[in-house]
Amino acid sequence: MTAVLKINEELNGIELYFDNKPGNETLTHLKSNGFRYSGFKKCWWSKRTNESLEVANDITKNKITYIETKDQNKKMKKNDFNLWNATQWEPFEVNKEQDVKLISKEIKKHLTQRFPGFKFSVRTGGNYMYNSINIEIKKTPYEKKSIYLSAVREYCEAVLNHYRHCYSAADPYTDYAGSYNFYGNVSIDWEYSQSEQTEDIKTDCDMYDLKSEEKANEEKIKKDAEFKQYLEEEERRNKEYHRMQLEESEKAKEINSSVEIKELDEENQYFVLNSKFANLNKNCTLTEYKKEVEKGDYSNEDVRITKEIHFNNADAYENFGNMFMTNFDFLNETGGSFTEDKRINSYLDYDMMDELEKRTVKRFRKGVAIYSEGKLMFVVDAQGYSYARYVGLIEGCEIKNTVEHQQSIKEDDLKKLTTQADILEDISSSIIEELDLSKTWKNDGWKAYKNEFKKKMQLANISLSKSIIQQIQIPELKQNLYKFLMEVEGIQEQFEQALLKKGEKYTLCYISDLGSFITQQISFDSFEPTKYAQYDNAVKLVFKPQNKRKLYYTHFYSDLLIFKGWHELPENVLNNVKKSKGFLTISSKYHSCDKQHFDEVLNYFKKQDIEPVINTYRKN
Repeated sequence: MTAVLKINEELNGIELYFDNKPGNETLTHLKSNGFRYSGFKKCWWSKRTNESLEVANDITKNKITYIETKDQNKKMKKNDFNLWNATQWEPFEVNKEQDVKLISKEIKKHLTQRFPGFKFSVRTGGNYMYNSINIEIKKTPYEKKSIYLSAVREYCEAVLNHYRHCYSAADPYTDYAGSYNFYGNVSIDWEYSQSEQTEDIKTDCDMYDLKSEEKANEEKIKKDAEFKQYLEEEERRNKEYHRMQLEESEKAKEINSSVEIKELDEENQYFVLNSKFANLNKNCTLTEYKKEVEKGDYSNEDVRITKEIHFNNADAYENFGNMFMTNFDFLNETGGSFTEDKRINSYLDYDMMDELEKRTVKRFRKGVAIYSEGKLMFVVDAQGYSYARYVGLIEGCEIKNTVEHQQSIKEDDLKKLTTQADILEDISSSIIEELDLSKTWKNDGWKAYKNEFKKKMQLANISLSKSIIQQIQIPELKQNLYKFLMEVEGIQEQFEQALLKKGEKYTLCYISDLGSFITQQISFDSFEPTKYAQYDNAVKLVFKPQNKRKLYYTHFYSDLLIFKGWHELPENVLNNVKKSKGFLTISSKYHSCDKQHFDEVLNYFKKQDIEPVINTYRKN
């Protein structure tokens, strides 16, 4: 049995605490000397006298501790306050789902206990859309712009953020804001007052400065150590890199000295069909390519071999299979792609095709065949670089000397298109010469060039099409004729050419200045080419809206569709319409200002064989 004696200075008493129930002899001895048992404190106690202290010392063998009075407790708490310790943030468990008023009470209680003698205001607010909690620091012993008050404020911000919970994060690519259980901030009250700064407070501030300096020094030492470690690691990496570079250089020399290069003229070139090219390319080793192909993540492609590389050394071949990212002269300016499709005479011709047309184009890679001990091992498409940029495996492939390509254009049609392309080249040259547009026909003189080009095409009875432009051989003319083909006429030009009739009914489709897509039925009255705000190419349209008697006008300067007649759009053209359990849900397919609205409208009316009389959104 162990007994502990405590002196209670506040009550001038002594208290005996036992770890087990004392024996009968000890209990009799205590009772006979005036000790009583306290069920509340679970101890035997008596007023402090020389006799009772002697009895207690005899039982506890002089193991004495003291219990402080309330006044001593308060004094110790006051003297024990340490600003540095109080402002060091350590997360604690909180309930973020509770009501904001309960949260504000918890925050107020926490701050008051954390900073005794300081005065805080914790207020809730908000409206039906959001809640708020705002903390104001009203009174502390520190000056308003001191580092000590800043430390208190930072701690308050940490507490506030600790209780904040995000239900839905903000999207940086849209105007969608995040959703939180509350919003708020921490501020210094505009009527902030400084309480008396005692000697204890000044000493504590000096201690804070000392601790802050110690922490700064620790951070500096830590950063210096980390930086030193980084430099050592960087030096180690550099040494390892140089070692690997030297080793790679030696292997590259061995590879270059162990290969036989065979350039193949056009007659001797052949095709490797259905080579397996992994979709994850630019790998360093052949093993990586094999793993990707084994996963099934590859595409079958046909390669025309323009060069052969023969390895006569097994080690050199193995090294090459692990050094695909290394530059080798025998791969330089090899690879690429080509097609024998007569519709494509430049990359621009392919780019201007739609997705369906592109699928009809048969493309081939150009590549280098890698042989080891006379056996074809794999093919490389370097794409003009000097390293093995793309690697194709040849398991299950077929080798052919020639491959037939079926053209999408008949020979007679091709001759006709070529003749028309030659005529357009002559027309373009004559216009540039006649109008003296050699330096400006692609920019400032483009409008004059385009108008004259239209006239001369009509005289030559040629209708410009993608098929004709594909046969143009002059790159600059090809590029600008594609521009001419795809370029939408200005709104003023389209109104002049549309020949709208007064009193006739039309349907307008456009995006308003507020971003909403508008479908409006009108009766046309007149229009006037004009300048509107910063837009030079605009029209003032005068009309009578459906079910209106008076005339109205609107300025149009951007994307606009006008259809002849009054047409209604079904709800599901621009919206998602769902019926479920007796409820009808309608939601827009697109965001505000999204031009895909025009595509939906055009596609819908196209199915009804209705074409717009004015379309400044996209060329028909």
